[in-house]
Amino acid sequence: MSEKKIMIVDDEPDILEYLMAALEDSGYITCTVDDINDILSSINLEKPDLIILDIMMPDRSGISIYKEIQLSDEYKTIPIILISGLSSKNDFIAKIFNDKQNADKFASPDLFIEKPVQLDQLKEHISRLLK
Repeated sequence: MSEKKIMIVDDEPDILEYLMAALEDSGYITCTVDDINDILSSINLEKPDLIILDIMMPDRSGISIYKEIQLSDEYKTIPIILISGLSSKNDFIAKIFNDKQNADKFASPDLFIEKPVQLDQLKEHISRLLK
């Protein structure tokens, strides 16, 4: 069985280190993105099996990155877990992904997890998504 690779996209170095260490301890290979403005090139280079994507970043929103991935026929099937410190996740997800304009273009993310990330919960979901 080959090891699964997880791409982590977050602007907070502490979060990156925390998630990378935890996931590597669980046997996953991790990678990060150097240039979020060229996300598809990073995905092409790294070929992740799953992406963990922060919603709130200063240079570009995780939502715009998610939508770019979803518009790519080659990468739209990669499972994506959105993470955020936003507390009203249900309203937020409904507004972004369930409105009539986006319903035909974008599937809802595979999972939304609030920060601070609970590692046991995250690992359980990753395991389920990668089966």
